[in-house]
Amino acid sequence: PLRLVGSEMCIRDRFNNTSIDNSTEQSDQGLVRWYQWDSTNLKYDVGGTIYPPYDVSSSRIGLNFGWAHKISEPTDNSLVTTKTKYMFVSAPGFNSDKGRVYMYEWGIGADGSTYDSWSQCATIDSAEGGSGQRFGHRLEVNDNGDILAVSSIAPGNAGKVDIFVRSSHSNDDSVAHSFTHVQTLTGTSTDGSSLNTQFGDSIAMSKDGTRLIIGAPGVDKADQDDAGALYYYKWNADGSTNTYTLQQTLESPDSQINMRFGTSLSMN
Repeated sequence: PLRLVGSEMCIRDRFNNTSIDNSTEQSDQGLVRWYQWDSTNLKYDVGGTIYPPYDVSSSRIGLNFGWAHKISEPTDNSLVTTKTKYMFVSAPGFNSDKGRVYMYEWGIGADGSTYDSWSQCATIDSAEGGSGQRFGHRLEVNDNGDILAVSSIAPGNAGKVDIFVRSSHSNDDSVAHSFTHVQTLTGTSTDGSSLNTQFGDSIAMSKDGTRLIIGAPGVDKADQDDAGALYYYKWNADGSTNTYTLQQTLESPDSQINMRFGTSLSMN
């Protein structure tokens, strides 16, 4: 799939099997290729390839780096030279399917003057420890890159979406980014069970982060298996708590089974 934002485009290859030095088979490690818009010739040119960060504590086999990704930019008129750009790339297979999300920042490359490179600047882990979560199944972020929603979907579980808020601290000419976990939205059924509702199989967020929609295509009705549902949340609805509050539930408009309403979604 493609992600088109401003002047950059990213394409994932989550099943890439080649190591960085092309010497070792790393099954399903994944990678992200990014492209840059050429406004003169009206086409995308290859910008570079981002491989998974090397972590000696865990194998890159089955990492699925690039499973989900998103570029955030603070303006619709962003140019190559616009400084503030962030890219988030998930790897739900990290550390026995515990999952991880990597944050990259757009910046000046090796020549010291041209904006042409992405540099890793932060990692985001699930607030809940343990393997098998597949944290990073889907992700969304607002244009400022300071509200991040990450879903976890593992076989047999209802699914959940973790909400993080970014804080940045400047030190001389560098900026350090960190994310604080503020909320977990769950797909637990009304009877308290953890049926496989696939809550978080799709996510969409408004540009300013004030609206969040989460798809759960595995939600059942009494007479309709896998009917599916969408959940609409509003940020800071009470004016004082910086979290999301459920505002509306949208159910499948049709009565057939296996409608899987909410499998994919988008928001303007």
